[in-house]
Amino acid sequence: MKTTDIISYLSAERTLKKFLKDADFDCLNALNKRILSALEAKKAEHEEFEKQRIDREEKRNELMALIAAEGFSMNELLGEVAPKKYPKRKPKYVYIEDGITKYWSGVGRTPRPIQDGVNSGKQLNEYLIKGI
Repeated sequence: MKTTDIISYLSAERTLKKFLKDADFDCLNALNKRILSALEAKKAEHEEFEKQRIDREEKRNELMALIAAEGFSMNELLGEVAPKKYPKRKPKYVYIEDGITKYWSGVGRTPRPIQDGVNSGKQLNEYLIKGI
C-alpha cells in the first residue's frame, strides 16, 4: 500500500474510526509511540527549516537595504541593461478615416484607407505629408 493510499484511508473519518475500533489496544499504544516519535522529529525538522528561512529572509532584507542606501538598483548589480527606447517615428503619410485625419510613419502594416487607395490605382506618394 502506498503512503498516499494510507493517508487517504486514514484521513476519512469513518475508516479511521473503524480502524481504531477494530485495532488491539497494545497495537494502538505502540503505534501512538511511533507516531509521537516521528512527529517530534518532523517538528524539529520543520522548526529548523523555518529558522533558516527566517534568517535568510532577514539577511536578504539587510542586503536590499544596503544596496538601496548605496544608490544601486538590482539591474545595475546584475549587469542587466534596460532595453533602449527608441523615439517615436515621425509621421510620413496622412490619410482620413471616418472623417478623422490620421497619420502613418510608413513602418508596419499599411492602414486600410491607404491600402484601399493604392489598390484602386493611387500612388503612395499622394498620401505624403506636404513639406517633408
